[in-house]
Amino acid sequence: MPTAAHAQARIAEAVSFNIPAQPLRSAINAFTRATGWEVGFTSQAVEGKRSSAIGGMLPPGQALQALLADTGLHAAISGPSTAAIVDPSAQSDADVETNGVVMLDTISVEGEAINNWDAPPPYAGGQVATGAKLGMLGNISVMDAPFNVTSYTAKLIQEQQAVTVADVVANDPSVRVYTNGLASSAGVGDSFFIRGFSVGNYSILLDGYGGIASNRIIPVETMESVEVLKGPNALLNGYTQYGSIGGSINVVPKRATDDPITQFTASYISDSNFGAHIDYGRRFGANKEWGVRVNGVFRDGDTAIDGQSARLGVGTIALDYRGEDLRASLDAGYIDQKTIAPTGSAGFGFASGMPIPPAPDLSKQIYQDWEYAEAKSVYALGKFEYDLNSSWTVYGGAGFNHYNQDILSTDIYVTDVAGNAIATAYYSPIQGDSASAQAGIRGEFETGVIGHKVNLNTSYLFQTMNQQSNYYGFYSFDTNIYDAPTILRPSTAGFSDNPPKYWDINAPAVTIADTMSFFDDRILFTAGARYQQIKVDVFNPDGSISQGYDEQAVTPAFGIVVKPIENISVYANYIEGLQQGPVAWPGTANAGEVFPPMLTEQMEVGIKYDFGTFTVTASVFEITKPNSIITTNAAGESIFSVNGEQRNRGVEFNMFGEVRKGLRLLGGVAYTQGTLTQTDNGLYDGNTAVGVPAWQGNIGIEWDPAFVEGLTLSGRVIATSSQYVDQANTQKLPSWTRFDLGAQYKTQALGNPLVLRAAVENVADTNYWAAVSDGWVTMGTPRTFKLSATMDF
Repeated sequence: MPTAAHAQARIAEAVSFNIPAQPLRSAINAFTRATGWEVGFTSQAVEGKRSSAIGGMLPPGQALQALLADTGLHAAISGPSTAAIVDPSAQSDADVETNGVVMLDTISVEGEAINNWDAPPPYAGGQVATGAKLGMLGNISVMDAPFNVTSYTAKLIQEQQAVTVADVVANDPSVRVYTNGLASSAGVGDSFFIRGFSVGNYSILLDGYGGIASNRIIPVETMESVEVLKGPNALLNGYTQYGSIGGSINVVPKRATDDPITQFTASYISDSNFGAHIDYGRRFGANKEWGVRVNGVFRDGDTAIDGQSARLGVGTIALDYRGEDLRASLDAGYIDQKTIAPTGSAGFGFASGMPIPPAPDLSKQIYQDWEYAEAKSVYALGKFEYDLNSSWTVYGGAGFNHYNQDILSTDIYVTDVAGNAIATAYYSPIQGDSASAQAGIRGEFETGVIGHKVNLNTSYLFQTMNQQSNYYGFYSFDTNIYDAPTILRPSTAGFSDNPPKYWDINAPAVTIADTMSFFDDRILFTAGARYQQIKVDVFNPDGSISQGYDEQAVTPAFGIVVKPIENISVYANYIEGLQQGPVAWPGTANAGEVFPPMLTEQMEVGIKYDFGTFTVTASVFEITKPNSIITTNAAGESIFSVNGEQRNRGVEFNMFGEVRKGLRLLGGVAYTQGTLTQTDNGLYDGNTAVGVPAWQGNIGIEWDPAFVEGLTLSGRVIATSSQYVDQANTQKLPSWTRFDLGAQYKTQALGNPLVLRAAVENVADTNYWAAVSDGWVTMGTPRTFKLSATMDF
C-alpha cells in the first residue's frame, strides 16, 4: 500500500493539460485520458454543466478543481490517482464522517466515453483531437475506434495558416493531394489519394452528412476540425459520389464556446494575395444554452504562380441550442471562389512510352490568361438529438447544397521530352443540387455481462447535376510546358451557360450496428450492415434518359478492439466500401458512359499506444477494388472500361502529441504496395497500380524554446517515392521531397492578445510532379510565403 507521502507526491506531480471549456462529462473524460486517474461521479451531478478551460503544467488535483471552478461541484480526492465529483449543496450532515471523508451515492466511473454532439476535445499538444465522428457510430475516442482515424483541430488549422482541406490533409502520411481547388480548374476541386485510392471533394462530409459540403473547396478557417478516416467506410457513412474507397474526410463546423470570441486575422500569401478573417461567437441564456458563431473570410490577389490570381469569399453562421434533453444546430454557409489562369483540371498527359520529362518551374505560367475556374455554393444543415431517457436517444437532420460553377480551361498533352505539347480547351458550366437526410435511434443496454451500444439509422441522399458535355475540345493549340506561348482567347460565342440536366442520383439506405463490450470494456466488438440502394439516371440533352441503373448492395462491417493493458489498444476490422461507378473520360470513344457502383473490401489490423501525452499507432491493411482501364480497339479508338482489380496492401505508422513540454510531433510513414490483378488477358497482372507511391512520409515538429516566451518554431518534411503513370509501367514520376518552415509569436498589443505567424512552404523551391490519376499528372506547390496576424478582442 502506498504511503501518505507517496500518495501526496503522486497528486502533486504536474501534468501537461490542454482541455477547452466543454460539457463537464467530456471534460472529465479528457482529464482521465491525460492523467490515468479514475474519477467517479453521478450522472445527475454533471448533467447540463460546463467545465472551465485549463492549460499548461498543473498537478492533477489542482487541474481537476480548476475544471469544476464554475460548476458548484467539488473534487473529493481519495487516493493518489482517484477522485469523486460531489455536490456540496446536496450533501447532508450525515453524509460526512468525522474524519471529513465524503460519503457518496452510486458513482459512475467514466474514462473513455465521448459524447455524440460536441467535437471531441483536443489531445495533448492541441494539434489533433482525442477522437472523431465515425459516421453512424458517432464520436469515438481514438483508442476505442477499430479503425485508423486522425482528427486535425482548429488550433492546427490556424497555426498552419491553412485555407482549404488540401492544406490540412498535407499533414497525413497516408494522404496525398492530387488537385488543389484554389489553384486548379478541376471540377471536383480539392482531390486526394488516401491509401492509394482517389477521394474527391464532392465526397467530403459536413458534420457526418454527405452531399452538403460546398463543391470544389471547403474553407477550413470556418471549421472546428478535419477528420480523416482511412479505409472504406460504407457502413459508417454510406454512399458518397466519388469516395469512401480509400477513406473519407469529415469537416466539423465551428460552434459558439462558453467564452466569448471576437477575433480578427489579417493574412498575406505570396505573391500578393491578401486576406481578412472575422470570427465572432457568443452564448446566451441562463445556462448559456443558445449559441451563435459567425465567420467571414475574404481573400484576393496574385498567387505564387506567375499570371495566376485567386479570390475567395466565405460567410458562415452556426446556431445551436443545448438543453437538458434536447440539442439542436443549424449551420449555413456561402462560398464564392474564382481563379484566373488555373492549372488544368486533369493536369498533363504524356505520349505513350515516352520518358517523363522534368517538371517545369512551378512558379512559371503555363496556362493562358483567359482561362478561369469560378464556383459559387450555398449550403445549410440542421440537426437535432433528443434524450428519451438516460439510455436512449433519437436523432435526425437534413440539409441541402446548391452550386454553380463555370470553367474555361485547358488540358495539356505532352508529346516529347522537350516539353512540346497540345493544349485542348474546354468550356464546362456545371450546376447542381443535393439534399441529405438522416434519422435514427441509438441506445445502451445489457444482456447478462455483455454491454450493447446499438444504432438504427435510415438515410437518404439525392443529387442532381446539370452539365454541358459537348464543349470539350472545341479548340486546340500548340504549346510548351517550359516556354508557353501567349494564345488569343478562343471564341465561346453560342455556348450556353445554362446546361441541360446530366444525371439524377437517389441513394436511400438503412443501417444497423451494435458495439458489444466485454470484461469492463477491455474488449469492444462492433458488427453492422447497411442496405444501400443507388439509382442513377443519365439524360440526353433533350431530357430523355440515355442510360442508367438501379443497384442495391448490403455492405457489412466488423471491428474489434482489445485492451490487454492500460493505454494499449489492439484492433482489427473488415469493412466494405461503395461508391458510384466511374464515368468514361472525355477523349475516349465511349466518353460519358456511366458504370455501375463499385464495391471494395478492406481487412486491417493495428495497434495503438497512448503514453498519456503522446500516441503512436501502427496498422497493416489490404484493400481491393475493381480497376478502370483505357484500351485501344481494332479501329484505333480509346475505350474506357472497368476491368480487373487493384489490390493495395500497406503498413502505416502514425504519431501525434507532446513528447515533452514544449515539443510536439505529428506525422508518420506509410508503405503501400499497389498491384494490378485479373487484368484483361492477364496483360498487366503483377504490375504496380498507377499513382500509388511505395513510400510516403510526413514529419512535423513544433518547438517552444524556453529562452523566448511566446515563440514557437515549426518545420515539416513531406516525402513521396516514385509512382507509375501507366499500367504498363513504362512511365514513372520521380520521387520528391518538400520542406516547410514556420514560426509563431504570441504577445500583446493595445492590451489585447496578438499572435504573429510566418511560414514558407517548399523552402527549397523544388520543382516536382506531385501525383497521377488515370494517366494525368499534376504539379506540386511552388515556394510560397505566408504571413498572418491574429488579434482577440
